[in-house]
Amino acid sequence: MMWDTFLAILTLSLATGAAPEQLCKYDDILQYLNIFSEKAPQRHTIPKENWKEPLKVEIEFILISILLVTEKLQTVTVYFLVTMKWKNVFVTWNPQDFCNISKLVLPVDTFWSPYIVIYEQVDEEKSLSRPLLSITHNGMVSTTQQHQVTITCSLEMHQFPFDTQTCNMSIASVMYSATDIIFLSNQTTEEANKQSQLYHLTNGEWKFMNINIIQYTELLEEEEFFVITYEISMKRRPILYVLNLIFPTCALYLLDMAILFSSSSYGDKISFQLSLIIGESVLAVILKDILPTSSDDPPIIVMFFIGVFVLMIMGVLETCLLMQLKKKPLHPLLKATKLLRCRKQARTSGSLLHKQGDSLTETARGQEERRDSNPLGKGNTELPMLPGRMNAEGQRIGTQAELQECKSALLVLEKVLFCSHLLLSLLFSIIITVQWSS
Repeated sequence: MMWDTFLAILTLSLATGAAPEQLCKYDDILQYLNIFSEKAPQRHTIPKENWKEPLKVEIEFILISILLVTEKLQTVTVYFLVTMKWKNVFVTWNPQDFCNISKLVLPVDTFWSPYIVIYEQVDEEKSLSRPLLSITHNGMVSTTQQHQVTITCSLEMHQFPFDTQTCNMSIASVMYSATDIIFLSNQTTEEANKQSQLYHLTNGEWKFMNINIIQYTELLEEEEFFVITYEISMKRRPILYVLNLIFPTCALYLLDMAILFSSSSYGDKISFQLSLIIGESVLAVILKDILPTSSDDPPIIVMFFIGVFVLMIMGVLETCLLMQLKKKPLHPLLKATKLLRCRKQARTSGSLLHKQGDSLTETARGQEERRDSNPLGKGNTELPMLPGRMNAEGQRIGTQAELQECKSALLVLEKVLFCSHLLLSLLFSIIITVQWSS
């Protein structure tokens, strides 16, 4: 009777599936893989069964942020993620034997992992966090590492601050040749751009444009190495430099032009112009601290500053010349022309005075004879003085005409200098604008 009851209970439990559940732990998989035992799988060598077959390592790159660009040092600091995937044939298990556990996460030093270097790196890499390994039941191992590195980059500053820069970052493993490891990118250029645009965090001076992926082999000491190069293109946001450098420079030069065309005295003009040149010098010092000290192709903004300086100094020199000509109208440059004109005027006036003097002399002689014959006509001596008075009056009129002529010539010279200065300024502005636009 008891035996029948036991059989009924056992049959009922099997029918309802009330058998006790199997308890599983991650340590069970570790013990199964003998990770911490003497028979642990390979931890310090490349996990491949045949040493002649290279191990394929897939790399995925995501740019997170462009932290800093130092123009004078020609360096760029970036923050990015690198995910590497490869297969470890010595680390596999059946998930059904371990409650369908198909994935483990372990420290990165638990198994072998590729050691990568960045060719363009110029500083010591900062350790942001301890990397981990993700292992699946079929032996696929992946690790994601954070990197914040400073790389060297040849920055082309010709179009500064409207420039676009392209920096290369080459990832390779110089410890393993192409017969040991094959580096492959598991993402296309479009996928890399899409992911980097999605995860890009900063919105500072530099705007991330795109990434281009180049894969090639490099020959080093008669051995080939796989290299993956990421070309990162970024564009500068120029608004800060426009407001701090270009706009103040244009404002100072417009003030210089306004002072040059104003009706102030020449002394006041020179004082204002020198003050503006000093202000422009301060802006040039700020620009000097930004740009690199050596460059084969000078930036357009440097030529812009030099051109503004030259035009300002030309304005000061023009004002000094006009002030000097105003103080000394008979300037050596104009003296020869004025002397020729004065000689012509003297010849003309001399001939007229000679004719007038002859006629007056004859008239005076006739009057003298009549006065001698007429005793009442003695004492009239005014007529002989007329030629001297006419000579003095002619000289005074000639001097006034000469001064008036000098003033007119000075006014014409001033207008010519101002117009030429304005034309040079317009031509210079057009040239700079075309170069920046191109």
